[in-house]
Amino acid sequence: MNETTHTKRRAAATLLERGVRVQCVSAPLLIRLFGCRQLSITLRQPTLAELIRISEIVVGMELNPDDLDHLTLEKSYGLLQAHGRAALQILAIAARRRGLPRRWFARWLSRHLTPAAFAEAWMVFMLTAGVSDFIGSIRLMTTVDNLSPNVTANQQAE
Repeated sequence: MNETTHTKRRAAATLLERGVRVQCVSAPLLIRLFGCRQLSITLRQPTLAELIRISEIVVGMELNPDDLDHLTLEKSYGLLQAHGRAALQILAIAARRRGLPRRWFARWLSRHLTPAAFAEAWMVFMLTAGVSDFIGSIRLMTTVDNLSPNVTANQQAE
């Protein structure tokens, strides 16, 4: 592995550990008096327990790719009504500090995030979630299935 590839991997690992800040929430009046115009949320790579919780929420949404084809304005609002709270829960899991209750943080995000800020935070979350590594592990486990008997052993038994 050459030096530039090694440096890129270290930079990506550092971003995942420290998180990515997304400037998205306008600050309350008291904080604006001290010069801070916007608050930011930091999206870090979720832990395995958080990733499992996120996957439970996503599976519970029961989205089909066919639902997203040929979206009209009415269908978009219907998707927002049906799955908006679940999407905020997912973002709250990814962005919250460990001691803060998820439902409170999701409610706070729903009141303060604009749609553009939500879209930016969602894209950053999708890039840093680490789901692709998990999918690779699942594919490896299914191809290397050591617990099931071999086909040749079954044929020999007959």
